[in-house]
Amino acid sequence: MLRARDTEIAVMAVRWSAAHASLGVMLFWLGVLAAVGCSTNAERSVTRDGAAGNLSPGDTMRIHFERTGGFAGLRLTVDIETDTLSQEDQRRLQQLVEEADFFTLPAELRDTSTAKDQFVYRVTVEKAGMRHTVETTESAAGPLLQPLLEWLTRAARRRT
Repeated sequence: MLRARDTEIAVMAVRWSAAHASLGVMLFWLGVLAAVGCSTNAERSVTRDGAAGNLSPGDTMRIHFERTGGFAGLRLTVDIETDTLSQEDQRRLQQLVEEADFFTLPAELRDTSTAKDQFVYRVTVEKAGMRHTVETTESAAGPLLQPLLEWLTRAARRRT
């Protein structure tokens, strides 16, 4: 169970990261790791050995992506099953999920910014018996998650 001190550390790291860019991002992730290590979040799933495991040939990764907000308040969504993609897109999408360390991210990534007209992203990834959802604001996504969000945004635009 998440202890109050771990939550306090994570909140302090988020606030500090908004003001101190790259060093703040590093401290934010340290706070996240401390909080996740003590969490029993039912939605956070990993394989038995504690690793997020790779897709085997024939496995399908399912992704639901939703982007809302922005200046016009538009909603952009897409549902993707990797077995419907080219092999190149399958590899790239899996690489982006792994590089973001998606299955270890907290369910919510928010910053203290009061910036208006930000996009809000909600991404659910299912693979190899695991399912995890992350909701984040545009400014809180961070450099590891941002490439995945950009890829999914382009995919959603192509399908509309």
